[in-house]
Amino acid sequence: MRPPEPFEIDHSVYPDVDQLSASLETIEDQADYMARVCGAWDFGVIPTDDTFWLFSGWRTVFDRFPMLHSPAYAAFRSQFGWIKLSGGSVLQANFERIDKD
Repeated sequence: MRPPEPFEIDHSVYPDVDQLSASLETIEDQADYMARVCGAWDFGVIPTDDTFWLFSGWRTVFDRFPMLHSPAYAAFRSQFGWIKLSGGSVLQANFERIDKD
């Protein structure tokens, strides 16, 4: 399912930029956007459905620029059915630690 046209990125995650190109053409621009969205979600700002749709096609970005300490990054990977990456210090619930034993 595609987001409504025209698709716009979430400009609220760019408080430090006066004018922003919404193209995200380079993988580095995509990684920066991913990091900003994950950081916002880590602090309670839930991404839009459009962002979930967009990120579902960005596995290359997620694999090349892992954010192993971000719960949001881990949640995106889980939501899309991508393999969990080892490392990082994402907190675990008690049942997750118990289930490992």
